[in-house]
Order: sequence, then structure tokens, then C-alpha cells
Amino acid sequence: MNLLKSYWHQLMDIGINQDVPSNEERYIRFTNLEAFFICIGVTPYVSYSVFHGHPLLAMSQGVSVFLGLMVFWLNHQHYYKTARMVFLFVVNCIILINACFIGYQSGVYELFYLSYTIPFLVFSVKDYKLIIVGGLFAIVPYFIYPYLYPSFVAYNVDPDIQLTIYKINTWVIFVLFGLSVYILAYYNYKTEQKLEKTNDRLEDQAIELKRSNEDLEQFAYIISHDLKAPVRNISSFMDLLTKQLNESYPKSSRDFVEMSKQSADRLTRQIDDMLSYCTIDRNLPPVAAVDLNQMVKTIKMELNEKIAEKNAVIIVRNELPLLNQMHSSMMHHVFQNLIANAIKFNTNAAPEVRIGYVEENGIYTFSVSDNGIGIDPSFQSKLFQMFNRLHTSDQFEGTGIGLAVCKKIITFYKGDIWFKSEPNQGTTFYFTLPKL
Repeated sequence: MNLLKSYWHQLMDIGINQDVPSNEERYIRFTNLEAFFICIGVTPYVSYSVFHGHPLLAMSQGVSVFLGLMVFWLNHQHYYKTARMVFLFVVNCIILINACFIGYQSGVYELFYLSYTIPFLVFSVKDYKLIIVGGLFAIVPYFIYPYLYPSFVAYNVDPDIQLTIYKINTWVIFVLFGLSVYILAYYNYKTEQKLEKTNDRLEDQAIELKRSNEDLEQFAYIISHDLKAPVRNISSFMDLLTKQLNESYPKSSRDFVEMSKQSADRLTRQIDDMLSYCTIDRNLPPVAAVDLNQMVKTIKMELNEKIAEKNAVIIVRNELPLLNQMHSSMMHHVFQNLIANAIKFNTNAAPEVRIGYVEENGIYTFSVSDNGIGIDPSFQSKLFQMFNRLHTSDQFEGTGIGLAVCKKIITFYKGDIWFKSEPNQGTTFYFTLPKL
């Protein structure tokens, strides 16, 4: 019994390997199952047709058995969809041939009602074109049967045999229809089970990922916070030491002290930026309306020294909208960072920063453009990562965290941020925000 069961599973699993998607396995097994029924069910009729003097019918039935075996071979060769189309063709050819040869009273043509549903069992909904073709395999023979049948009346079996076959077909239709419904329900049940397990696994992973991210952010916050005080002390001590050193000390000693102070100051800035990144969505004040026009004026005042030093110009192309349900500090950080970068990464005699926006389908798309040094588009995915700098600190100051903070803020508001640029052709940063 176990050996028979093993052979049965091997037969049904023909064509299935580890590379076959799980959702395709049921279609392959169902095709193998139906091909097996064709071979087993039609083979006895071959000898019956020969015995009763119907060689053409026996020949057509033999071809049907051969094509049924070909379905197994096509699945074995991984021509899955071809195997299913051959199967559908064979099924409908068998019905048409037998309906013509056996006789109208046998009711064989009624099997077309059942074969019409088979494409929905062997193809997924995304293969709707194949489902349509498979359905036509049943519809076309059904409509041509009344015109084709009269030519075969001379070959029909006795009326009594036709009535016996009709009774048998009634039970066959009943059993096959029930089997089709059962198979469909069974595989839907299996699919639902897999989806349920997958969803549970994804939910567990999401919870674990959220906890892990919270732990990492908390760890970064604690480390940054604890590092800030000693680094500030080092910077203060270096500052005091610089004041005590006079011309009598070697220049190299004073340079070492100055470099140490600069390194401590740079580390302080990095710690401040890390703290900003870790605390973006924590302890936020209530949301409120944010006037971006007033915010840009404030940022201009804050950056006045850099603007004057670089001889830069900040142009607001059109009046910016009033944002509702936003946190002003977070929006201030985004605009301040993008404007400051546009001025910093610019070697023109007269840097220009242009700010604008468009509104479409309830989404604001803001742009901050410059005529600066530009960015290679290949850095699109890397630029918004933590500590990802495209230039050394000797070329341009910074910590490489600012854009990462901007991305986290925009993502917090369900938006997106990206840039378009070419080296030496300026850069335009875009980011979206929902209109609330």
C-alpha cells in the first residue's frame, strides 16, 4: 500500500522541483491528475471501439491517449503552460469525437459544460488570455457539433447503448463536477493556510524589526549623549591650551593643539547630528500650521553670514503653501539643510538657490535647486545614508548626516525625497509632502 501511495505521489509530482513556485504546484498536479484520468478512462474504449467495428473511433481515442501521455512529458520538460493547453485540447477533442461517433442521445456533448470550467482550474487569473483560449476550446466545438454530427450518424452505436452511456455520463458529470469543486476548494484552503502562515511570519518579523530599530536608536542616543560631555571638555581644554601657548612654543606644537581642537569640534557636530537623527520622532510638540514663507525668511537670517560670505542669492519662485498638521522644527531642519548645502557645495562667484513647489493630486512636490558643483546620479541611493560623504572634510565641512536626517523626516510624513543632477551642472532636490 505504501509503495502504491509512493508511486501515486511521484506520478502527480511529475514536473515539480524546488525551482517551481508553490502557487504553480497545484496547477501542475491538477493537470497530471486529469491527464491520468484521460489515459485510464479512454484506453478501455479503444478495444471496445475495435471490437464493435469502429476503427476510426478507436484511432482517434488512441491519439487522445497519446496526447494525454504527452501532457506528462511536457510537464516533465517544464513546458507547464503548453502541457495545460494540450490537456484542454485533448479533453475537448475527446468530447467532440465521442459525441459524434457514439450519438446524440448519449448526451456526451453535455461534457462541454464541464470542460468550459477547466481553464479556471489550471491557470491563475493573471493568465486570463490563456483562460480565454482554453474556454474557446470548449465553446467552439460545442457550437460546431450540431453541424458536424449529421455526418457521423452512420457510425453511431445502437440507441440502447446510447441511453446506457447517457446514464453513465450523468454520473460522470456529477462526479467530475464535484471533484473539480473539491480540488478548487482544497487548493484555495491550502493557499489560505500558506498566506496566513506567511502573514503571521511577516507580522512577527515586523514586530522584531521595530523592536530592533528602537533598541538601536536608543543605543545610539545613549552613546551620543554620553559622549557629548567628555568631547565638549576636550574641546574646552584645547581652547584653554591654545590661549596659553605663545610664540615661544614650537609652531608644530601649536598646530597639533589646533588640529586636536578642530577634531573635537567636528566630533561634537557629529554627535549633535546623531542626536538629531535619533530623536526625530520623539517628544514632538503638537502639530500645527507651518508658514513656509516665514520659515524661509528665518533661515535666510540664520544663514546670513554664509550668504554674505559666498555672495549667494536665495530666490523663492512662487509663494509657498501653508502646511497643516506639521511640526515646524522638522520642516525647518529640512529646508535649512537643503538651502545650506546648496550654498556650501557651490564654487560659483554668485551662487543661486531657487525654491519652488507644485501641487498635484493632493501632494506637494517641493524643489530646492542650485547652480553648484552637482552630484553624480549614481549616488542616488547612497546619498541619503548615514555618514555618506562625497567629499573630504578638507574640501567641504560637514558630518554626512544632514541628508539622512532629511530623509527620515520626509519618510516620517509619508513622503519621498530624491535629486536630479549632473556633475558641474547644479543639483535639484525634490521632496513630497501630503496636503493635509
